[in-house]
Amino acid sequence: MPKIVDHEQRRTAIVSTFLSLVEQRGLDGATSRALAAELGISNSLLWRYFSDMDALIERAYREVVAHTNARVAQSIDGRTGLAAAYALIDELFPVTTASKAEARVVVEYWGAKARNKNSYVEPHNCWRLKLVDFLTEASAAGEIPADAPVHTLADAVMGIVGNTQIEYAMSGDDHVALAARDLARSVVRLH
Repeated sequence: MPKIVDHEQRRTAIVSTFLSLVEQRGLDGATSRALAAELGISNSLLWRYFSDMDALIERAYREVVAHTNARVAQSIDGRTGLAAAYALIDELFPVTTASKAEARVVVEYWGAKARNKNSYVEPHNCWRLKLVDFLTEASAAGEIPADAPVHTLADAVMGIVGNTQIEYAMSGDDHVALAARDLARSVVRLH
């Protein structure tokens, strides 16, 4: 009798292992051969679950967004205003081992989407909207000026986040990410 395989469970395991490889070895070290070896399967079996590396990257990207959302929810829990804005900002920058690997996956996903002219890159609007809400609270609480342009500030922070992910993925320079995070924290206090 043939073995029954839960394909969704197998895809989840493949993505999880891929993300671990990216965290340990970087994106260049997370090849399909390395992934198959880590999973103890043949390289050809890997492609029964994903059509190609871009499909795997897309699924990994969605997992990264879910991980980031979970970290954000935990980090902002019970916080409001400027404290919540800072907590959100801190989670979006590649400054931890996990978020550094995730930044590489995000940038690779953007690259895969850029290669496909008919594709659409999912925006990170949910984080921008949360930031707008927190800055609005900060303004009402007098933590930032009452007439602070919260939408513009949130746009600036999200631009810094995207830029930093690209710079970090290309350079691996921790200083770049830390300096950009500090810049984003400063931007929300500007007026």
